[in-house]
Amino acid sequence: MPDALLERATELSMLADRLAAVERSSRGQVLLVSGEAGVGKTTLVRRFCDALGQSARILWGACDPLFTPSPLGPLLAVAEGSPGELGAVVERGAMPYEVVAALAGELSARAPTVFVLEDVHWADEATLDVLRLLARRVETVPALVVASYRDDALDRAHPLRIMLGELARSPTVGRLKLVRLSPEAVARLAEPHGVDPGELYRKTGGNPFFVVEALAAGAAAIPDTVRDAVLARAARLSPAGARRRPPTRPGSRPGSSRCSRCSKPAWATPRSPPACTSRERPSTIMSRPSWPSSASGRGARPPGPWPSATTGNGDGDASDGTRSGRDAA
Repeated sequence: MPDALLERATELSMLADRLAAVERSSRGQVLLVSGEAGVGKTTLVRRFCDALGQSARILWGACDPLFTPSPLGPLLAVAEGSPGELGAVVERGAMPYEVVAALAGELSARAPTVFVLEDVHWADEATLDVLRLLARRVETVPALVVASYRDDALDRAHPLRIMLGELARSPTVGRLKLVRLSPEAVARLAEPHGVDPGELYRKTGGNPFFVVEALAAGAAAIPDTVRDAVLARAARLSPAGARRRPPTRPGSRPGSSRCSRCSKPAWATPRSPPACTSRERPSTIMSRPSWPSSASGRGARPPGPWPSATTGNGDGDASDGTRSGRDAA
């Protein structure tokens, strides 16, 4: 029997309850499983599916971070194991409506069915369209649809973010967010290894992947697997995102950026005053300099390009590369 997952009993129960509801009513549901990279989304869903044994049919598709993703690529693995219409529809690159119709037939072939679509933050647009349409008609099939994604990998304009907003009011769509392990759970994992649990938690922040890899490495240095995972995430940031986001270390938490002048946290809470009391505290919004009034009563603006109040990038520079008013003065 596999070891129990620490602090995941509630999440496993939620998955089981959703599937039980599908079995009772023969009406499908969608569960969106979210969390940061390494928090254990795949481990949770696999443990749930493994526990089902032969009591449910499992269909599994996964999205990959490809430079040239193929439309409906994540559904190819699902289609390969089905002798019905789904395989032919996906292979010829049919429209999303046709794919959903064929997928609904496949999900109805045996009840109950668990259809897992992993890492949908990497899904191509055609696959997201299929997931969107399937979520809208999921009540017509006796299946539990589980879609996992990294919620820390989505910006405002990400296609998945838009789809999540569209499905927010659907009564058949639920959400399950995984969080990091507590210090107590990290201490239980560290105990057999003779590792200082407090130091391990400080270095990993309770991220399950970081904890397991650090214990497996058995060294004080950050394991190569953890370093590669962090660098891979940073490499996927856009140039603008890379400028905005400070360098990340394992164990750091969102919102832990520090003031460049005093090295204190920039904001203790969203409503608290800045930790830095310096009068020269950097501002994220550049204000327009005030110029001496001319005889006509209007501000006399010195020559030269000056950044507007909306083009500053928070580092004292204008977005077009010109110097800020303070530096130029």
